[in-house]
Amino acid sequence: MDNRDTDEKTPLLGNHAGKRSSPVSVFEGRWTACISILVAESLERVAFYGITCNLVLVLNGNLFYWNATQASQALLLFMGITYLVSPFGGWIADALLGKFFTIVSSMVLYLFGMLFFSLTTYSVRDTLCGDLLPVAVDDCLFPNGTLKPNVSCNQDVRYCVPAVVSGLVIIGVGVGTVKANITPFGADQVKDRGPEATRRFFNWFYWCINLGAIVSLGVISYIQQNISFFIGYVIPTVCIGISFLVFLCSRRAFINKPPDGSAFTEMTKIIAYSCCSRAHKQTQNGHSNENLVGYSSPRKLGLLDASKVSNGGRFADEKVDDVRALLKIIPVFFALIPYWTVYFQMQTTYVLQSLHLRIPEFFYNTGLNSSSNSTQTQTHLVSNQVYILQTAT
Repeated sequence: MDNRDTDEKTPLLGNHAGKRSSPVSVFEGRWTACISILVAESLERVAFYGITCNLVLVLNGNLFYWNATQASQALLLFMGITYLVSPFGGWIADALLGKFFTIVSSMVLYLFGMLFFSLTTYSVRDTLCGDLLPVAVDDCLFPNGTLKPNVSCNQDVRYCVPAVVSGLVIIGVGVGTVKANITPFGADQVKDRGPEATRRFFNWFYWCINLGAIVSLGVISYIQQNISFFIGYVIPTVCIGISFLVFLCSRRAFINKPPDGSAFTEMTKIIAYSCCSRAHKQTQNGHSNENLVGYSSPRKLGLLDASKVSNGGRFADEKVDDVRALLKIIPVFFALIPYWTVYFQMQTTYVLQSLHLRIPEFFYNTGLNSSSNSTQTQTHLVSNQVYILQTAT
């Protein structure tokens, strides 16, 4: 007797192969929404890395005259804001505005901050910041590079501090809020199509992130260093503007879920209830049964178990289990702190160290004389500026 499924008897290449309809894509009806999110994310990453890639150089150069420490602190402040704001941005979306309106609002803030910061690198910065300029390099140094004894160099010659910091803070808030919401918003568009659709979407999603980073670090960074910082910051501003328009115009294609409460709020309530309640100190049957004949001490409840409805608490068992799973992976997050501490040195300390490098004489004899000489001269001037400001402080 043949117990095989009838599907197993169907030939792989039967006579009905030509009558089969083409398989329906898992993104059928969602192409517009998915492509809009991918384009918006790519352009947003171009804008983000366009700000960070040369921020230390522009602040440490002859536009603002910040010293090395101050320029590094500005970049780290900006990055810190983007990551610290993300949980709060996610909470706003989940509890108040919904993901779509939160993303749109944060992109408006993002665009305003980019416009404002770009203007500080143009000639109108004199209007925003005044005419204060630092002491020239030649006034502070002897030809051998030592400081002149009777020359007073200003210890804090940072130019345009209020405008620069304000622009970076505004951009940081916008970046952090977009970062917190655009990923789960993309998941909302495809997760009802199954795990295969979700996997494929996020494959393309992270490819778009990397593509934006490559364009920014390879093209925009070159423009900023070799053509103009102003043009190099206008391009990311235009990118975030296009990203905003693409996202806004695709509103009808998106699946917009209303705010239904924040998981962060729920987690806080569960932990607070568990810590304040004494239910976890009680056994399942109560201490009054301990003197009964044949009584065996029951299993004690864990800290979070006291919050479960099944144990007399106020919260669903599934939500309590989710909080427990989250708490278990927190040590993994702490283990990543050293990695990110080193990672962010690539945009600060490593860049500043490169300003003090000297091109070996070998390159001057191999036909690279003109380009290398100009690079050498520019690096020497910037490194002298860094040296003076660091010594003065």
